[in-house]
Amino acid sequence: MPSSWDGFGALLAGAGERAPADALALAEAVQAGDRRETQVDFAGTWATPADRAAVRSQAVLRTLDEKGRLQLPVTVADKCQVSAERDGAVVTVFLPGSTDRPRPDYAAASLPLYPGGRLTLSTGVRRQAGIPDRADVLAVLDPERLTVTLTAASRIDAAISDAFDALRRTPDGARTAGPAGPAADAADVADLPALTGTDGTQDGLPGRLRSVG
Repeated sequence: MPSSWDGFGALLAGAGERAPADALALAEAVQAGDRRETQVDFAGTWATPADRAAVRSQAVLRTLDEKGRLQLPVTVADKCQVSAERDGAVVTVFLPGSTDRPRPDYAAASLPLYPGGRLTLSTGVRRQAGIPDRADVLAVLDPERLTVTLTAASRIDAAISDAFDALRRTPDGARTAGPAGPAADAADVADLPALTGTDGTQDGLPGRLRSVG
């Protein structure tokens, strides 16, 4: 690299058509005059790589089928009914083995969960939560509480846009990053625990869940 911007511009100008178009544009901007007044943003030139993200996420995006069924990354040995609660546009499902229960004033009708992780959201629950037919649904699994919290994905589009902005380069050059490194990866790739009650059943039905993602 040359020791000055003037030398950098001369170097690129001398490259002619062999230089990439972006590089030639950079050279023209530098040669145009005082670089403090140029409209070209050079900050990206010095951008450093982001920290490595965790391998796995507990959030999944799924589309309801024509019968209101939602495919989740869990599985059970047999079909069972799972408890659910609705709070506004948010539905929480309590998987077999969960010690949590719906709050009395928010309890919804129980929902069928099939082997392979297919959860059916009833018409009543979908209507009350404002989830349209065949909607995209965001589901967040909590392997400690053994719950699945879900809502129509379109409701959080603005929040996702804000999250993307937070992950981009900030004005002071700082970077936003989540957990990284082997320890974080090891925690994230661990399978969900066996989801069974003290007697291995829930409501008289055997149930064992595991991660299949």
